[in-house]
Amino acid sequence: MKEKKTIKRDILDKFRALNAENDDILPPHWLELVYLKKLNAEEKKLFKKAIQELISMEIVGNVEGPSLNLRLTEKGENLIYSSEDQKSGREGGAGKSIFQFTSTEA
Repeated sequence: MKEKKTIKRDILDKFRALNAENDDILPPHWLELVYLKKLNAEEKKLFKKAIQELISMEIVGNVEGPSLNLRLTEKGENLIYSSEDQKSGREGGAGKSIFQFTSTEA
């Protein structure tokens, strides 16, 4: 049985796999038609709590619409790409400036 922590990680891993950035959303209906179908009744209860926690922590936001969907926040983006290994392969890497300053310019 999946724990709430695992469910949160699965959702954030999906954003990471998509190279999602701030304000990107999960593919339409992925949560309902793919992810939830793999969960049993007890895990579905944990899923609701996991989503509520991710939203309350401002890691994701709820997307208004006909189906359940989530939007990655800036805080969520920073969280999922927090290590350099995860940043490699992304364009420019999060948090890297295009400007380079030398010690004499500062």
